[in-house]
Amino acid sequence: MANDETTRFHRQVAETLAQLYRHEERAPEGWREAQAWHWEQAGAYAAATDTALVIAELRVTRLDFAGARQWAERALALIERLPVEEQHTYELRAYTLALSVLEFGGQYREGYEYARRMLRAAQRHSNREAEIRAVLAIGRMQRELGQLTAAEQTLAQARIEAERDEFGELETDARLHLAKVHQLQGRHLEALQELQLAREENEQIDDKLKLARVLTNIGDIYRVLGSSREASGFYTRALVFEQGRGSLIGQAILREKLALVLLDQNKPSEALTSAEEGLRIRERLHDVVGQARSYTVIGTILSRLGRHSQAMSNYERARDLQELTQNPRGQSIALVHLGDALRALRQPQQASDAFNQALTLARRDNDQIGMARALERLGDLAEEQGQPEMARGRWNEALRIRETLKHVDEAVKLRNRMQQRI
Repeated sequence: MANDETTRFHRQVAETLAQLYRHEERAPEGWREAQAWHWEQAGAYAAATDTALVIAELRVTRLDFAGARQWAERALALIERLPVEEQHTYELRAYTLALSVLEFGGQYREGYEYARRMLRAAQRHSNREAEIRAVLAIGRMQRELGQLTAAEQTLAQARIEAERDEFGELETDARLHLAKVHQLQGRHLEALQELQLAREENEQIDDKLKLARVLTNIGDIYRVLGSSREASGFYTRALVFEQGRGSLIGQAILREKLALVLLDQNKPSEALTSAEEGLRIRERLHDVVGQARSYTVIGTILSRLGRHSQAMSNYERARDLQELTQNPRGQSIALVHLGDALRALRQPQQASDAFNQALTLARRDNDQIGMARALERLGDLAEEQGQPEMARGRWNEALRIRETLKHVDEAVKLRNRMQQRI
């Protein structure tokens, strides 16, 4: 066929597919993927872009994040083939989708770059709401990468801009994420203040899912502060909201958090039941990132029960899944837990290898909390091996990080441990 005939053929096939299956519940698997290809072959890049984005969004709803990322990136490539004046119609939607996929998959460094691209696109199109959403996203990525000072500044900027421009939903989101940064900085009172304001705002608009997130974060702070009873109350209330809205991911997260509270209350058997329920939900959803979290929580409980070999198997599974999703922070956490299990099994060399791998990953991404965590473990291990100078060096390095991050409680505990042991 000549080029014109070929173009007409592909366009006709794409249009026919839309007519046949757009509202057909029993449409064949992959019809949209075929349609996107035909639109592209017909040179109808706007239609191809829109179809690619629809496919990516549908895959997100099925938690197929690898497929969603593939189609989001394909949409971005198609956008580049559109006239400049048409690109803005799809650009922000594509960046937002790609960012959400990367964030869910724990790929925060790549997510950070996409958030910056999203900000530039929003500024080009003079879209203030999208600008603030992009700033929020940058702050979230900075937090996940352990860049807490930068994250605090970025999220505070997003909160101020959202308040000034009267974007109430974004202001509440900024408070929620800023509270998480304060919590990681050990500034629990400031975190609670931000969360209380976010709680009041969500209660006024009766947004149950966002209120569940706020209550979950309040519970996290009480758990860190050792108030397991209060934490359990907030988690239980949040779980009711998540169940009422049918949010399975939220339910899985809260099952794991309740498991850790039960562990703090010295109820390891009940904790294990709760954590395993969370894992079953994750498996049902094909949530690979969440499964890694579940295996880590289960491993922690098994360690408390003295079942270190089983704990190690769960930590290894968590590490493998974190490697699969290319999440360095998650890998670092899993390796630290794996080292703990190996240390309990009296395998000091293997434990040292795991801790050092965790430290290497944390240093590569400038994950200050991860570095402190690994250094503390290496200090403990060195002290057990009769190497007091090496232990002191590791602990002092960890202490400097904790003091820089203003982790007062952790710094006090570390100083006390150093005084008792050396």
